[in-house]
Amino acid sequence: MRAMLAGIWAAFWLVAALPAAAQIAPDLSPATAEKVAENDRKELAADLSDRAAISERTLKLIAADRGENSAPYLAKLLVHANNLSWAHRAPESRQALVRAVEIATRLYGAGTYATADVERQYALALRINGYREEAIEPFSHYVHALTEEAYGCGRRVPGMVMGCARDDTDLGDTLLEYGQMLNDVGRGGEAVAAFDAVIARFEPRWAGCEGPAWGTRCDQARDKRADMLSSYAALLALVGRADDAGALRKRLFDDSLAAIDACTGDDCEGPDFRLVRRYYDYRAALAGANRPDDALALDERILAILVASPHYTKGKAGSGEYFDKDMVNDVTGIAEAYAKAAVAAGKADRARDQLARYGFGALVGTQLAGIDFDAEQKAIEAERRTLSSYGDEAERIANSRRKVALFAGHYGKDSDEYAKALRDLAWDLDDLPANDAEAEAVYREALAVERKAFGAGDFRTLHALDNLTTFLKKRDRSAAAIAVLADVLGDPANDHVALYLDPDRRSARRGSFGDPDDTLNALKADLSELLLRAGGDPALALAAGRHAALGMTSFRDALGFDRFDEMKLDWVTADPWAWLGERRYADYFLLYADALWAKGAHDGAAAEQAFAALQDAMAGTTSRAVARAAAERAAARASVSPLVEERRQIDTAIAALNTKLETLPDDPAERQRQFSALQSEIARKDDRRAQVDAAIAAATPDYFALIRPRPLGMAEAQALLAPDEAFVMLVPSEFGTHVLLVTHDKLRWNRADMPAAEVNAHVRRLLWDVGASIDVTPEEDAKWSAEGEGDFPFDRGTAWLLYDRLLAPFAADLAGKRHLFTAATGSLSSLPLGILVTEKPTGADGDPAVLRATKWLADGPALLQLPSLQSLQLLRAVAARGDGQAGTRMVGFGDPVLEGQAAARGIAGARARGTRSSGLPVTAGLQPAIGDAPPLADPAALRRLARLPGTEAELKAMQALLGADAARLYLAGTATETNLKRSDLDHLSVLFLATHGLIAGEVKGLAEPGLVFTPPATATPLDDGLLTASEVAGLHLGARWVVLSACNTASGDGSEGAPGLSGLARAFFFAGAESLLASHWPVRDDVASVLTVRLFELMQQNPGLSRAEALQRAMRDIRNDPRADDFLKSWSHPSAWAPFSLIGDGID
Repeated sequence: MRAMLAGIWAAFWLVAALPAAAQIAPDLSPATAEKVAENDRKELAADLSDRAAISERTLKLIAADRGENSAPYLAKLLVHANNLSWAHRAPESRQALVRAVEIATRLYGAGTYATADVERQYALALRINGYREEAIEPFSHYVHALTEEAYGCGRRVPGMVMGCARDDTDLGDTLLEYGQMLNDVGRGGEAVAAFDAVIARFEPRWAGCEGPAWGTRCDQARDKRADMLSSYAALLALVGRADDAGALRKRLFDDSLAAIDACTGDDCEGPDFRLVRRYYDYRAALAGANRPDDALALDERILAILVASPHYTKGKAGSGEYFDKDMVNDVTGIAEAYAKAAVAAGKADRARDQLARYGFGALVGTQLAGIDFDAEQKAIEAERRTLSSYGDEAERIANSRRKVALFAGHYGKDSDEYAKALRDLAWDLDDLPANDAEAEAVYREALAVERKAFGAGDFRTLHALDNLTTFLKKRDRSAAAIAVLADVLGDPANDHVALYLDPDRRSARRGSFGDPDDTLNALKADLSELLLRAGGDPALALAAGRHAALGMTSFRDALGFDRFDEMKLDWVTADPWAWLGERRYADYFLLYADALWAKGAHDGAAAEQAFAALQDAMAGTTSRAVARAAAERAAARASVSPLVEERRQIDTAIAALNTKLETLPDDPAERQRQFSALQSEIARKDDRRAQVDAAIAAATPDYFALIRPRPLGMAEAQALLAPDEAFVMLVPSEFGTHVLLVTHDKLRWNRADMPAAEVNAHVRRLLWDVGASIDVTPEEDAKWSAEGEGDFPFDRGTAWLLYDRLLAPFAADLAGKRHLFTAATGSLSSLPLGILVTEKPTGADGDPAVLRATKWLADGPALLQLPSLQSLQLLRAVAARGDGQAGTRMVGFGDPVLEGQAAARGIAGARARGTRSSGLPVTAGLQPAIGDAPPLADPAALRRLARLPGTEAELKAMQALLGADAARLYLAGTATETNLKRSDLDHLSVLFLATHGLIAGEVKGLAEPGLVFTPPATATPLDDGLLTASEVAGLHLGARWVVLSACNTASGDGSEGAPGLSGLARAFFFAGAESLLASHWPVRDDVASVLTVRLFELMQQNPGLSRAEALQRAMRDIRNDPRADDFLKSWSHPSAWAPFSLIGDGID
């Protein structure tokens, strides 16, 4: 966080550092001057982060008019360098400054002040970005040039006294800054020596004031000397010579007083700002030396002097002169500080007497009241800590009432502090429904206070509004919540749509640490949601929902790709508070689609808007993994993969450095030294990261667009699909299920009257029927087991109901299509849609003949599952068509050496319950982590799993089909993680993994899914026998197709509510797979070896078949095969023929 703050302030520093050369008035032709002036006006109006693009255009205009080696070009180049810094483009900023130094050298010569002034800005840019050593030399050039410039001030030459651009005061400030730079790298002694040399050189000059060589007035020389020595004292303090610094500051203060006393002319001003400055310096030295009595004595002395000064007298009399008003402010501030220090030291009576002389006697009483307030507040806080958060309601309420009364008296009833105290009281009150009336009144009062004090659009007001509406929603008082939300959010200050839609103002949305409008848009979404639930004003619901969704997208679009921006976006999209019931990122877009539907227009522009919103609602972790893999494929083709890897390593290194920042030593000096060094190293790595990003962008301009894909427009989506292809997205919501169809020539949108809760219930029922790993209650198990006719029934009624309500409205559009891509959210993502029934079923649900005659969706267009529509575009954009190796086309791993009794994968029948696919007891867990490494699986526990001989037969059948030279197998003892991770997996046609698939949580303590390999004797980070999803993501794959002939490989990642495809599937896409064959439930061993081999046979026999069509035919062959029509075993049941889905682009 401190590194972020440093970056934010960096550009402010550079603004202040703009050298004199940047102020050169451009001498341009009238036409060019007019264009430059117009650009300058646009630049000033633009957000800071957007100015670089404008100044770059201006540079081109100036270059065409005057050339690059000109003063106007140099002046604008320095401004452009500053703009680049604001735009988080530090390497480019430094390159611009290097060029500026070259131009200045040509224009003004090396060693001149004008050139050195440009070098100063370059040095500051180096320092800001962590190049502390490298910054010293160019800054030293500026110190040398400024020394000569300042030394020449006041020199007598024939006929005149020389002036200067910068004087002794500026030189003192610069020498202090130079000293800070040297001290940062452990060269503080050099800094003091350099300053000593300058002082020694300037002493004769100051002493020679108003003499034959120097025309400087002696009072000015004295003041300039004091300014420089004040900077020298600051340097002494910096390098640890506090006593010397304190002594010098005392001498400077005394000298200032003596000079005032010695001045007797009419032009003597008396005590002024210079004396005040010396006082502050000396008092800080006394405070640092822990000399409170001396500090109080100094306060008393300076107050007597300043109150008697002409500036103070005129200021108190109402003078509008700056120095007079400033003196009044200084005296008031010193009196307040003195009163506070005296009261703290137990000398209130003395302070009251002293201050009463000057009209400040009441300040002591104020400080004493503050002490009473502090004591009472601490007592309230202490009492609070003794009260339970889950009991003591009456005591907690009484405690909060004391706080409200205290804050009302101290801060006033129009203060933010009072409003916060009211909030705390309301929180205590609403723990008990009996207090609802008072709680609501207190919440409303807090809101009114904040709104009156800060306005409707202030974050404090919005937080108070959130507290009130949260209370009202908990009490099911939707109408009241809608009323207050509409009132406050209806204020023009809370309408930011124009800002969201203006690309020139987009950067204002970045925020320092997150989305500055997060609370506003959460409340807008609340209003829209409440209106939709209540059947309220659809126009208001749509406006609020649109505002919230636009807020989300504008924040995302405002972010770049530097480390902080990526952290902000990751935080927002990770839904960090979803576990507390907070709205998820995707929910904003889903709510907008619901509001669009409620408004009544369901085609045309409304359908296109819903299409974009629903794509954002689907942009989950698997879709982002596809995007990342696509970007890395593009980088590989541009030969910049090493840069992408370096970028990843930089992020890892910075994370480690940030961890070190949390464990700094207690010693202040050493703590500061290490902190400074770590911050410098972080800055350097951030700077290198920016250089890497620029190099990647130059080599492959679409890399960053691929990482963060935008929703496709209707025309883009239609162009993506061939005439015989269709895409359907299914997105359930609280209000219904959105179904959107895209073909090459149409876009259709419907919202089925089946809300997410109903969809989930139906999907659970079907997944139970096919044997998926879902948790059911004993009552559900008993009820469902008793349903259906025949020995092995499947609930075709529910399967038909889902089809009828969701997809039947699009039947005519899908007729004749060869391929149907589907993407779904929620529970539907875990259900292969092929098991839906397209005609109302008749006959017994458990009769194999009836099941074979059923009209399955699987028999229509060949189905392919996608994480999102954007993922199809990405996969096709970077697909390695024809890149498979001419030699080895398949690498397969299977039949790991396990000690459990040999068994078939899957279960005998969907209704034979009681075990999970692996049979691994959930008590088997992980070995302890070693150092910073992740915990490892226990090889002994994995070895207890059942041996899977069927996987060997499956893989050998594949090898026989493809040919020994084209298929390399790792079986039994060679089926290890080590061999997989060390294999060349690039440019493969197929990576085939046949083994146990473990779902998240199946290994105790491991919250992610994995695949079982032959366990090693001893677990290591390289090989513990379990290839987890996170390890898969770290592989480098070039496989066109990954076949996961294992159980539950399309399951979620183990997080609560995780959709299908978020676990192993996501990881394989991230690693670079183009498509996957993955399972939604335990795969039957007798089926898997037949189905997968048959799939490849069909493609070999019919080269015109797509992978999707081959899978479709293989599943049909399995379904129609009667060989296993025994009790609970028939292949006609979807549990046998439908576990696999083809995920990704499997057209060719």
